Amino acid sequence: MRLAGGSRARTTLSSPKGSKTRPTGAKVREAMFAILAQRVEGARVLDLFAGSGALGLEAMSRGAASVVFVDNDANAVMTIRRNAVRVVPDSDRWRIMPMHAMRALRTLRGSFDIVLVDPPYERGALDELRLMMQKSLLGDEGIAVIEHPSADKPDLPDSLEVVKRAKYGDTSLTFAVCRRGKGAAADGAPRAAAARAPRAAKRSSRGDR
Repeated sequence: MRLAGGSRARTTLSSPKGSKTRPTGAKVREAMFAILAQRVEGARVLDLFAGSGALGLEAMSRGAASVVFVDNDANAVMTIRRNAVRVVPDSDRWRIMPMHAMRALRTLRGSFDIVLVDPPYERGALDELRLMMQKSLLGDEGIAVIEHPSADKPDLPDSLEVVKRAKYGDTSLTFAVCRRGKGAAADGAPRAAAARAPRAAKRSSRGDR
């Protein structure tokens, strides 16, 4: 597996051992970032269900300022760290949270410009997206990208508005932004003013699985 574009294009990435993870293919990654375009430069990125870290690292290769990777699988966490060191030697620009996505979302503060969500296809990510919006983790001008099977549309909280869908064979991408006039209040929590995301910092401790 290689990065599809940016300053580190063609850099080889490792994949976690076993069948628990499903890395996003290069063509889908390339299409995703072509759609995101100028949003990526200087962005604060959250990569949920990060797996190999390919999506977040693709963002960094294309100019993102920082990435927080979240995954609870020990093999995935080790793979993300190896890949991140290879792609971005400056570890101040990335952080790994080795824990379940819900726990990470409860812990995180500030807001993100881009949230990449690639959950196991059989379960989706409605609970995670709802909590993300309740905590105002998606900036007012931010965008969430949800990867899902083409046969299904992802369940989204009312506070997210779909702005684009794109299909690539069996895989589809749904792009969603904060719904104007509703925000997190539609999901049961008042929307606070977006705060600046904390500087990404490398974490070495292992979390629960």
